[in-house]
Amino acid sequence: MPEIHLSLSFHLVFLIFALLCSVALSLFVYRSTVPTISYSKRFTLIFLRSLGLFLLLWLIFEPIISLITHSTDRPVVAVLVDNSKSMAIKDKFGQRNETLKMIFHSSVWQQIGKNGKVAYSLFSDKIQNLTTIMEDSLTQNGEATNITEAFKSLKQTSALSNLQAVVLVTDGNSTVGMNPLYEAKDLNVPVFTIGIGDTSEQKDILIRKVLTNEIAYIGAKTPVNIMVHSTGFSGERLRVSVKNDVGTIDEKYLTIENNVWDCNIPLFIIPEKEGEQKYTVEISNLPGELTHQNNRMSFFIKVLKNKMNIALIAGTPCPDAAFIRRALMDDKNIEVQTFIEMKNGNFANKVLNVQGLKEVDCIILIGYQTTYSNTHSLQAILDVASAGKPLFIVLSRIMDFGKLKTLESILPFKVENVTGNEYQGFAVVTESQQLNSIMKAGTGVNVSESWSKLPPVFCMHGDFRAKIESQILATIHLQSMPFNEPFIIARNINQKKSMAVLGYGLWRWKMLSDVSSGTTPIFDNFIGNSIRWLTTQEDAQKIRVQTSKHIYTTQEAIEYTAQVYDDNYQPIEDAQIEINMQHKKEINTISLNPLGSGQYEASLNYLQEGDYNFTATVTENGMVVGSDKGTFSVGGINAEYLETRMNKPLLQQIAAQTGGIYYDNGGISMLACDITALPNFKTLEISKSENIEIWNSIWMFALIVLVFAVEWFLRKRYGML
Repeated sequence: MPEIHLSLSFHLVFLIFALLCSVALSLFVYRSTVPTISYSKRFTLIFLRSLGLFLLLWLIFEPIISLITHSTDRPVVAVLVDNSKSMAIKDKFGQRNETLKMIFHSSVWQQIGKNGKVAYSLFSDKIQNLTTIMEDSLTQNGEATNITEAFKSLKQTSALSNLQAVVLVTDGNSTVGMNPLYEAKDLNVPVFTIGIGDTSEQKDILIRKVLTNEIAYIGAKTPVNIMVHSTGFSGERLRVSVKNDVGTIDEKYLTIENNVWDCNIPLFIIPEKEGEQKYTVEISNLPGELTHQNNRMSFFIKVLKNKMNIALIAGTPCPDAAFIRRALMDDKNIEVQTFIEMKNGNFANKVLNVQGLKEVDCIILIGYQTTYSNTHSLQAILDVASAGKPLFIVLSRIMDFGKLKTLESILPFKVENVTGNEYQGFAVVTESQQLNSIMKAGTGVNVSESWSKLPPVFCMHGDFRAKIESQILATIHLQSMPFNEPFIIARNINQKKSMAVLGYGLWRWKMLSDVSSGTTPIFDNFIGNSIRWLTTQEDAQKIRVQTSKHIYTTQEAIEYTAQVYDDNYQPIEDAQIEINMQHKKEINTISLNPLGSGQYEASLNYLQEGDYNFTATVTENGMVVGSDKGTFSVGGINAEYLETRMNKPLLQQIAAQTGGIYYDNGGISMLACDITALPNFKTLEISKSENIEIWNSIWMFALIVLVFAVEWFLRKRYGML
């Protein structure tokens, strides 16, 4: 039963005096009544009036009732059990899951339970809390081991208020998450670790890592580097291959040289299809391996249609055209079509027309248009650039600025009053301008300082003004005198990009740069950054349906997300999205749920291992709006088999730095004694106090109103004045 205490803001004597005053006043009021009523009725009215007055006066004393309850909280021992796939490995100590069963058949847990409480949790890539450990609870099917998250979960469980010790049962190999040592120390309780498994290298061969490009191009040879580790084998023949859904793409045979052997094996793929493509690396199985689960690894590559195709159009042969062309051709992913104008307005052995320009990814104009340029070529450039083809223009002394006005609608600048005079100036990049990705000079390079050391270039006298939506990336200075005239300008509006360098002689940045100044790579970086910025289009896809990642474990839910927009890129909130998901010959259909603002989502419970393709169809009011498709895989993640030795040093370190003890392979006979001997392992007496402010209670106010209301009702019932 709780203890009840009453406290007042004044002494109790004053409360008794208030009670006497309430009774005296009531007796005085009802000393005689009209009409005269019986003694019992008068007593009732006197009681109600006295009670009501007393309660009103009582509130002035600010009464507070304190309820004090007492309870006990027994000490808690949290037991964290590794339930990942690595706990099913068989090594020289035997089957690890059998060792686990032996540990939990031990009587130490009952001994601990006599003096405290035992809270069990299974952990792998997720956490599962249990009241007791049963054999069928130890499934060992987790795709990853996250010891850090297991420790974090203890701090979020309110039932562990008197946590006094943690027991960690694992092989010590944390395959995901941060170093668990820091979270273990943050618990501020001893962690007793029980190591399961063999600390020596197991006889096994595995793929440690696969390194390749995230983006590749159709028909382009792409390297795939496979890191293979072998222990316990020597002289065996090994086959390493890379495959896709069609078959083997490349393979190599090699011989394992040493008992402990690491090798980097280069293979190649040549993508043939556009989009996200899945590839799998495999090594042949050898007899006597610990497991074959780590002999394969899958990865995805985003395959683009082909190399970037750049059209370089120059008004005349000039150093700028030659140096820019060379910088582009040094990039193996760029193909350059060069158009050099002759004095008759034509191009040597080439025709410049709309159809040809539509096939390129970007147009570079160097000193073009000239006085002899024909209107047909100019119109072709205007047509494709107006349709959204990115444009990069570099000025020159021979340009016809009158003809250039024809392209003014797609240029990032306006120009007036150009004279034939030129001057030499230095490009200047401010601190705010250097943040733009186009102006990056390389890793660890001070952009402003590097650009300031470049040789001068040439500019034309004239009124060059950046359009209001353009961004000035560099200005021009004459010696030490700032002109604040724009020099490099970029524009991105309505998904149409253009850039301009309002000068010429850029070749000087490459040819005349001093190696010691660190400015040599600026020219190539600037050209490369500009082309990448121009050709990288913002994702204008109106319908996008995708999974949260490409590869899931068999224990993870598949998460779909979608974004749907109309032709004006306004979100569609009432669309219906249906996904047909295919695995082998089986097709399942799911619908996505709207979240608002054109966003949708859905999730599926765990799927069986394999590759999945999906096609999403979006409809609105019964009409098909569009579709999207994608692919993902379930399984094939072998993180639990990349390190099969028990990580004894980590478990010993956790125990030592938290005040716990490390036990080897089930040797836990002293565990109960060691835990119960902890100085803080005792039951806590807990007292909780709850204060009820009577004077501030609406129920007290309601009671007072009720008392006076009953008195008034009875007076009316008795016919009193």
